[in-house]
Amino acid sequence: MRTIIHHTALKKSGGATRVALIIHEGLKAAGYNTLHSFEASEDPGDQLISPAQAAKKIPADSIVHFHSSANPTEFLGALPEQIKIIITMHDSQLITGGCTHPLDCTHFENKCKNPCPRGFADSESIRRASIDLILKRKAFLISPSKWLANRAKMADPNLSIKIIPNGIPWPERIGNKKLSREKIGLHPTARVVLFIAHGGANAAYKSGPDWKRYWAGIKKSVPEAIGFAIGGDKNLREGDFITIPYVDRETLSEFMTAADVLAYPTLADNHPLVTLEAMSKGLASVSYSVGGVPEQITDGINGILVTPFNEDSFITKISSLLLKQRRARELGEIAFQTGKKRFNSSIMINNYKKKYNQLDQV
Repeated sequence: MRTIIHHTALKKSGGATRVALIIHEGLKAAGYNTLHSFEASEDPGDQLISPAQAAKKIPADSIVHFHSSANPTEFLGALPEQIKIIITMHDSQLITGGCTHPLDCTHFENKCKNPCPRGFADSESIRRASIDLILKRKAFLISPSKWLANRAKMADPNLSIKIIPNGIPWPERIGNKKLSREKIGLHPTARVVLFIAHGGANAAYKSGPDWKRYWAGIKKSVPEAIGFAIGGDKNLREGDFITIPYVDRETLSEFMTAADVLAYPTLADNHPLVTLEAMSKGLASVSYSVGGVPEQITDGINGILVTPFNEDSFITKISSLLLKQRRARELGEIAFQTGKKRFNSSIMINNYKKKYNQLDQV
């Protein structure tokens, strides 16, 4: 088997890197030759390298599993011709003129025709060049969601795509809510809602700038509620709404185990890890029904889905679960069980192994 090299823009941060490292570690445990390549490290003093420089360091007899890059076409175009390529589409960047998610932009359906309403220069030619490069290199495309696979087919029917849902390591059982609340300093009967996103209140795709407005509506309906906003760059308390910067995975796990509801007003998503993390902790999620989220959450069964942009309904659903904590626990328990069967990282890794073995024989 050739060496499998997972390439990401960042060494540690972001959902694409998280998935890459889960697969990388899983392959390593199974005896595969696997490496992690990246362009930027969060460690002080580490040197930034360009996508082309990163590509030139990769041995020609490798299988490259591409996850992300500061410039995907530069990286993929610089790889030696004989390298076999798998691409996991963690967002829409490779099939657009530059944006991570087109949302409701009508230019996507019109081949990102110039001028781009979001200001991306040469959007039409950039999109075409990216898709042509994928086809020329005969890269094998993977989408974690049916939604993004359909978008890719819309961008170009010649793109060949397989769906492999994201997965995360799944615990054997749900954690102890009472114990987690003790660790955080919460009362056993507290009604707790979490907002989580990388970038916190600055996370535009996750409605971060609007979290306080959502919180105001929740607090009005449930005066005893406590809210946490996790993932930004500030430590701040405003009444019962507490803003916390980025936390490590163990601490985030405690918050998820302790909470009643994950408020996830995402406006665009592929197959988000945060909802999978919530499921693995038995935490009920309320999310807008966008992108691949409905492939994770079945409304009223293992979470709640809300029509996009319907803020009043979103606030009402969150408030209802905070007032009916037993219902929230029921949804969380079912989420744990359904997620364990569908989104355990071992399932994802085994599906990727099949693709590596297939490419190794070509």
